[in-house]
Amino acid sequence: MWGMHALQGGAVAALAGFAVMSLELAAVRLFAPQFGDSAYVWTNVIGVMLVALAAGAWLGGRLASGGDSAKRLGVALLASGVLTAAVPLSAPAIGGMLLPADLPLDRATEVLVRGSLAATLLAFAPPVLLAGAATPLLVTGLVHSGLGVGRASGLVATWGTLGSLVGTFATTHGLIPGLGSRATVWICAALLILAALLLRWRAGRAALLLIPLAASFLTDGPLRDPAPGTGLLAEVESAYQYLQVVRREGADGAPGAVELKINEGLDSFHSVRVDGTPWTGGRYYDWHPALDLGLGLPEADRPLRVLSLGAAAGTFERVYRQAFPDCQIDSVELDPAVTALGRAFFGAFDGAGEVHAGVDARVFIDRATGSWDVVLVDAYERQVYVPAHVASVEFFRAVAARLAPGGIVQVNAGGRNFDDPVVEVLGATMAEVFGAASAFRIPASRNFCLVARAEGEVGPSDLAAEPAAEADAEVAVMLAELMRPASWRSFRRGGAAVLTDDRPFLDRVQDVALARSLDRSELTRCVGDRDPEALADALYIASASGASEQVMAIAQTARSPSAYLRFAVGDARWRLHDVAGALLEYEDAVRIGADPSLQGALDARIGMARSEIEAASAARSAGRRNGMMAALAGVGVGLFGFGALRVGRRI
Repeated sequence: MWGMHALQGGAVAALAGFAVMSLELAAVRLFAPQFGDSAYVWTNVIGVMLVALAAGAWLGGRLASGGDSAKRLGVALLASGVLTAAVPLSAPAIGGMLLPADLPLDRATEVLVRGSLAATLLAFAPPVLLAGAATPLLVTGLVHSGLGVGRASGLVATWGTLGSLVGTFATTHGLIPGLGSRATVWICAALLILAALLLRWRAGRAALLLIPLAASFLTDGPLRDPAPGTGLLAEVESAYQYLQVVRREGADGAPGAVELKINEGLDSFHSVRVDGTPWTGGRYYDWHPALDLGLGLPEADRPLRVLSLGAAAGTFERVYRQAFPDCQIDSVELDPAVTALGRAFFGAFDGAGEVHAGVDARVFIDRATGSWDVVLVDAYERQVYVPAHVASVEFFRAVAARLAPGGIVQVNAGGRNFDDPVVEVLGATMAEVFGAASAFRIPASRNFCLVARAEGEVGPSDLAAEPAAEADAEVAVMLAELMRPASWRSFRRGGAAVLTDDRPFLDRVQDVALARSLDRSELTRCVGDRDPEALADALYIASASGASEQVMAIAQTARSPSAYLRFAVGDARWRLHDVAGALLEYEDAVRIGADPSLQGALDARIGMARSEIEAASAARSAGRRNGMMAALAGVGVGLFGFGALRVGRRI
């Protein structure tokens, strides 16, 4: 039987423990370009690893009951190392197989969650299962060499845990930010093979298995290929996330742009620099300084002072300096890599103001001593989630203490419409601190600007157009929209439930918002007694002002629909992100019979709506398919374990 020194067994346990824990951390980062790093992805990875380790312990226990334990464990660790070395080579193909093209971010949750489960099962479960067999085989070997059961199990547990501890810190603080997730996985593969060599397995055979490991290091190229029509400028795996800087060339005379994408990216981006202008083409970044100009900030005769909690790689600094050339903008960015990319590709952080990189927004505001006219909050995690600790009553109280007289706080929040649960809970929480808060719906986006100040409510009546109109034509266009009452909603203290540090339920609210179905299946009912033709002017005025809810309310007072009524309601439902409902309205307008001047617009909208619905349908189908793939992968891992048992018993 097998003889083993205690030091030898401890070293094998430590190497295997390091490798398994490092793989668990690296798995999320390796697949972040495809699936992101949401709490669901982390849960899938941790769950798969635990199941694989449990199955490995069962396998090792069965193999330890007889035969040459040293040889069996050596083969298991070598096979685990070779399978691990193949993971970075197969990861892009696995991700591409599980993700449809042109997947929209706001429809992606189900696809990403189930896809990450299937991908982790396929890529990581087999090697981790084999590595998990180490503990019972090591304990058995040490007992056969003369150690008692207690000492043997204690030694393996101690050294395995210490290896896992070192792997945890080394992976997060050194390997991934320094070498990248692919190299980290290959290092884990090398450690597993080294553990097998320590068991005195034949070195010649083991050396042959090092060849594919060495060849795998020759793999080059990005973790994720840039989308069609874009070119890759930079790729960074930071301590926090996966980052890509891409250049998108303009089409049909539109200017090109440089974009910063985070993790899975999809149809979203973190920062943008449009060629030939400091503005971002009407994206949500532009609306924050336009609002401040309309409010006449700052009140005193001095430069505007802005604190940007989440700096968007300097995009906010650029647009604020266009609107307020002499402003002082201090930027706080959690990830230093984002700040570095902002300097390199977005022309940022070279003006007046301090840059605080590597600092959490909540930590900064709780300890800040200065005061600002504007505190801008654009802190996001996992692309679509506002972190709960920068959205609580306690956070906004700290912000209020840092506002100069007349100062305001602005929050960029994702939302579909005014009754979006995220918008409601954030508005209620801000109103709890400031007495009132307002939400402005940013046109042609899924973003809201929530704003509050201590001295009273902020709304369209507080804005003045003339000074900004003389300064910048683009700001004048934005102010015209900002001054429309239909684009605003107010919140008062005592409304919906509020967020506190003790009850940070924002993640749950955001999940509800993302999962809420927008596929309303009914046409808007006309239940009144008014002539639909007589309502045309009122519908046109409400539609032109962006008052979508008002359009639908007017339509319901008609005794029957007209083609134009359906057209106007379709536009209103589209603005409310109900694309399927909008398509129903447009198609009914065609059935009723639209005049030629309206038919062209209807045809164009129907085409766009059908394309968007097809993309949503493809996302749902991909989600179901990925669920089936995860189930099949689970069955495959189970069969792999039984196959490993049969092979192991023959060794």
